[in-house]
This record gives sequence, structure tokens and C-alpha cells, in this order.
Amino acid sequence: MGKTALILGTNAGQADIIEYLKENGWQVHSCGHKKEGPGCELAHHFHLVNTTDVEAVKNLAKTIHADIVYSVSSDINIRTATAVSEALNLPVLAGSEYIDLFHYKDRLRQFLNEHNISKVGYIKVSDTAEAKDWSTFPCVVKPVDSQGQRGVSLVTDKYEFEQTLKAALKSSSSGTAIIEEYLKGVEFSTNMIVQNKRVLINEFTERLVHGSHLFGLPKGHSIPCRNIPRKTVLEAAKMTELLVEKLQINNAVLYIQMVATQQGPKIIEVAPRLDGCHIWRLLLHARSYDLRAYAIDCLIEKDAGASIPCNIPDQNEYTLMFNQMPTGNSFLTEKNPVPPETVYSEYRYKDGEKVQPINGKLEVVGYYVFKG
Repeated sequence: MGKTALILGTNAGQADIIEYLKENGWQVHSCGHKKEGPGCELAHHFHLVNTTDVEAVKNLAKTIHADIVYSVSSDINIRTATAVSEALNLPVLAGSEYIDLFHYKDRLRQFLNEHNISKVGYIKVSDTAEAKDWSTFPCVVKPVDSQGQRGVSLVTDKYEFEQTLKAALKSSSSGTAIIEEYLKGVEFSTNMIVQNKRVLINEFTERLVHGSHLFGLPKGHSIPCRNIPRKTVLEAAKMTELLVEKLQINNAVLYIQMVATQQGPKIIEVAPRLDGCHIWRLLLHARSYDLRAYAIDCLIEKDAGASIPCNIPDQNEYTLMFNQMPTGNSFLTEKNPVPPETVYSEYRYKDGEKVQPINGKLEVVGYYVFKG
């Protein structure tokens, strides 16, 4: 009998892992609160189940006799996947205690500061009055429990501070926000694979971002990091490996966003999952390995290190860029061209389809990878 996987979510990120599992002989089920996204048709079976409903997902997993319950690219879905897997004694990577630490931004910042890993000034507030003494500008305001860039804002002065904070508090399910000092510098990130306390992969890519008008939103990723000194990248590698050591993590897939500041590398966010930006495909072309394979191997306790290439190329320069359009616009292929040197490209929409809100500003409608 074949192996059965339940993937939570149906967006383009989940489609990547669904595709990998299907190619490797898994029977794949997907679920979501509405039938929308490529993961609906790509999976062998789709189920109309809200991924935030732990009990409903648990019942579905039992009904289909799932061997794994998993998700990528979503902080919310990986929390449910982990809770369900623990309840049903199915494989998990980092347990719920780690998932919660990474999910709540104030807890993570407190841990990093207490262990002198990446010190950043911050406060946690549940009311605007609690922030009356904050005087450091620019600063970053965000809900403590939001996903990705939702509700995250760069505040440059006191005049816009209170309104931005109110919006962040409203966006938080717990009614709590975090205010942090702004980290100025070049953004970069790493996907880490940890198995049996050993860091197998710690691959850094530069995060190409829009200006302050679209603060925090990426427009692409490149490898290697071209605008960050090699010394800083090596320091970041030691910092992220120290984080794994201090947390005493046995097995994990981590996506860590960072900034190369004048004072050295600093950690912005940590997510216990593969990224939602298709960086695995960038690395597949540039480094000849598949992050999806390592993530699943770690999850099912298969030796992931055995399949890592002995001679990983380290000089190949590749870039992944997003096709992006404003929320609510109608998608048109002709307005989203790809360069002739592209080695891979795909669109998330067909001509005439309405661009759905994810961040509510500028949405990814496709992406492409090219050499150079």
C-alpha cells in the first residue's frame, strides 16, 4: 500500500510540495476553507476543511489514514499540521513548543536577546497607551502573531505611530503588537535543514525588496548574496547555527529572514517551514539539490544527508524574480513578461482572472528563474 499525505493549504507554495510528493509515489490529499488555488486540482483529492480547525483536520487525517500531515509556506498551517501530528502520533519535525516560539514574535525576540544571539530593542503592547514612551524612529510595528508581512509597517515618525499601532493591534488575533527598532541594511535569508542535531543545509540568498512604500515585500531572491560581504554571511551562518544549538533542536526545517546591518547580521523572523517564495527552485538550478526532498526525508526520519551532493557548485549565479500586480487587478500575461534567458517560469493566474488579496498591496502572480 502506498503512503498517504495530507497537505494543509492549496496555494502555489503547497502546490510545490504536493507535486514533489506525487512524483515520489505518495497519495496526496489537500484541504482548505474554500476550493481555490493550484493545490486543489493538483492533489489526488481535495477536501473542504478549514486548516485552522485542528479537530476537523485531525478527523480528516484519521479518515484518510494519513501517514503525514504537513504544510509549507504558511505559519498558520504548520501550527495545525504539528498539533494534529502530535495528537495522532504521526511524524513531526520541531514540536509545538518550537512552533509557538517562532509564531509569537515577542517570544522569539525575547529568546534571541536573552541568549545574546541577535539583540534588537523592542516592546510588546496590547494598548496604544503602553507605547507612549517609545521614542525610537524609524521603527517597525507588527502584530505579534501575524503571518508573513501581514500588518507589518515601517513608521518614520511619531505622527503616524499611533494609527499604525492601532491597525497592528486590530490585525492580531490576540490583540497584541510588537514595536522594534528598524534594522537598516541589505536583507537576506536562509533555508536550514537540521537532522539529528546536525545542520545539513544552511544556504543564504539575498532578498530583493521594494522601497519603503511597500515595506517588507520581496520582489525576488538571488544567489549568492551579491551586496553582502562574505564575512557577514559567515557570521550569519554561525548565528543561525547558535540559535539551533541554544534551542536544542533535533530536527527542523527553518526559514530565517535577516538583515546585514553596519553592526553585523540581525535576525528578523524565524519560520519552522520552507519559505513561500519557491527558493527551492532557485537552489535546484544553482546548487543542484531539492530542499523539498530534504524536508520530507527529515519528516519521515529518512537520512537526508545521504542524498546531498558531494560537490555542490558554489559559483553559479541565479536570480528568482516575481511577476507582481496590484490586488484586485485582472491578470494579463502580456503585462508580465519573462526575459529570454529564463530557465524556468510559471504563472499563478490565467488571463482575465482577478488577482486575489494576500498582502492586500502587490501580489505575486507568477515567477521566473534566470542565470546571472
